[in-house]
Amino acid sequence: MSFANKFLNLFKSGKEEADAARVQAQKERYDTLLRALTEGDLDARWAAVRSVGDLGEPFIEPLIQGLRDEYWIIRRGSADTLGKIGAPAVHSLIGALEDPGDDVRQETIRALQLIGEPSIGPLVQATKHSHPMIRRGAVQALGLMGEIQTVPALIEALKDADTGVRHEAAVAFGRIGDARAVAPLIECLNDPQEKVRMSAMATLCSLGAPAIEPLIRALIDRNDDVCRRASLALVTIGEPAIDSLIAALGDQTPGIRKGAIDVLGQIGNTRAIPKIIECLGDPERSVRIETVRALAALGVPAIAPLMQVFREGDSRTRAGAMEALWMLGQPATTPLIMVLKDDQSDVRKRAALLLGEIGDQKAVDHLTGLLSDDNVMVRKEAFEALEMIKKRTSA
Repeated sequence: MSFANKFLNLFKSGKEEADAARVQAQKERYDTLLRALTEGDLDARWAAVRSVGDLGEPFIEPLIQGLRDEYWIIRRGSADTLGKIGAPAVHSLIGALEDPGDDVRQETIRALQLIGEPSIGPLVQATKHSHPMIRRGAVQALGLMGEIQTVPALIEALKDADTGVRHEAAVAFGRIGDARAVAPLIECLNDPQEKVRMSAMATLCSLGAPAIEPLIRALIDRNDDVCRRASLALVTIGEPAIDSLIAALGDQTPGIRKGAIDVLGQIGNTRAIPKIIECLGDPERSVRIETVRALAALGVPAIAPLMQVFREGDSRTRAGAMEALWMLGQPATTPLIMVLKDDQSDVRKRAALLLGEIGDQKAVDHLTGLLSDDNVMVRKEAFEALEMIKKRTSA
């Protein structure tokens, strides 16, 4: 054998021995770290968790067990390390979502978030898993990631048989903020479980502008509970909804007009008053009734425009204005006293009638002055108003 061949054989032999030694050392390191992860005390487990990130797949399952550790620091460290391992850990992490513990699921989802894009596809598939806890965790994770491409899967999750999955899907859209979720979320306002209904309503409120028009249409849903919750959601959205609600006062559907008036009254923005005042003449009685209530709810700022209708409106709008002023009560007393000297006897008569219904003592002297009015009907209303106030005072 030539020297060169002898040297080559020696080299190969030495390399094989070195490789074997490295493999053995690696195995010993693996075994040591594995024992530390599964059997060590807190310090040993913590050190091992921090050391195995570069060793990859062999440590995925021990780290998954670490997510269930009694100590938060080990759970958090295991999640961080699984996040570093990346895509190979996704399948096992999704399986870990089955654990009922919130603390375990929290760290599992954290690891999936750290992995990012490689986990999205498997998580979308997991929204169809047979185990409800895995579906629930997958939906929660996708919501936290906020990826737009997951919206169709999350919309389907709003129909899931499991209450927790539907709830998490509704919450998820609050983070993603996609307008495609509005209609399905409005359907969830009729969910049999209050937890889902409340999360759907909270998300619709957080979505703001994209939800306003659909919520206005939902004011006439055939389900009264949906109508009520749509109204509450619009009230919660508040100021951003006002322009759309004012526009809805001209809608052809009476239920929309009525619902919009109710919401505007609850929001309480005074710039809606002129348009609401116009609804005192609405052809639908139910709309006129709601208009009166809304104007009364808007309070003192509504008094001046109501007094104008009281003096100048037609019989229908005057009747509504009078009812609203009566509902406002004592704040309307002074403006009504001011028109007791109006040139129109009908205005004086109606003012006296209302002051009697309101029953404010400070109107007495002014009503007494009307007992000598030229118009017999004015004198009659003033007398009856004084009698009403007297009875209330003596009661």
